[in-house]
Amino acid sequence: MTNQILLIGAVRGLISEGEKVKNAFEQFKPDIIGISTSKESIQAMAKHITTKKDVPEPANQEEDMYIQGLETFGEVVRPPPCYSEAWKLASKNNIPIKGVDMDDEHFTAAFCKYVSTIDMVRQGRCEKKWARHAFISQTPEDFVVEWDGVVNWLPGYMALERAREEWIAKGICILAKKYENILVIVELERLAGIQNFLHGMGCDFQTPDRES
Repeated sequence: MTNQILLIGAVRGLISEGEKVKNAFEQFKPDIIGISTSKESIQAMAKHITTKKDVPEPANQEEDMYIQGLETFGEVVRPPPCYSEAWKLASKNNIPIKGVDMDDEHFTAAFCKYVSTIDMVRQGRCEKKWARHAFISQTPEDFVVEWDGVVNWLPGYMALERAREEWIAKGICILAKKYENILVIVELERLAGIQNFLHGMGCDFQTPDRES
């Protein structure tokens, strides 16, 4: 089966990213949408969209710092418009949407495998350091990469993110065996790693500005 994969890196939370997803959908006309979140997160997002219930406050300082920093570049909402718009488009056009990230069970197992107790203790001690960090990024794209480097600098957390990237890449390759036109939305800070794994797996894809 000849298929096409359109891989888009999006800035999670920035409201303008929803329009980027909508434009890509209309031009590409996919058979399925994959997003870099878990199946449990998709279920929670769908419940929020359909019931209009309030989204919980940020769960930790990393998330709070992310939102505050990103607000410098535009309006930020939760759940991230890059994902919620994808869900709405899939629902409206009666096509499936699939979470290609680890589910809760596998993420917990990966966390226990890669993140040591020492890593967790050191991470907890960094909260004051994060509060003092002066971000120098001039664009939202640069900001999310800089933020990622601040919060995921310890070896265990970096290894966990590499494991996520590999898992997501495998999930994309699985979709490629079943569908012809696949639109995949991933968080921008994980895009390069996912691309590297896809190359290693021999899974061809396109990005909005070029083929890979």
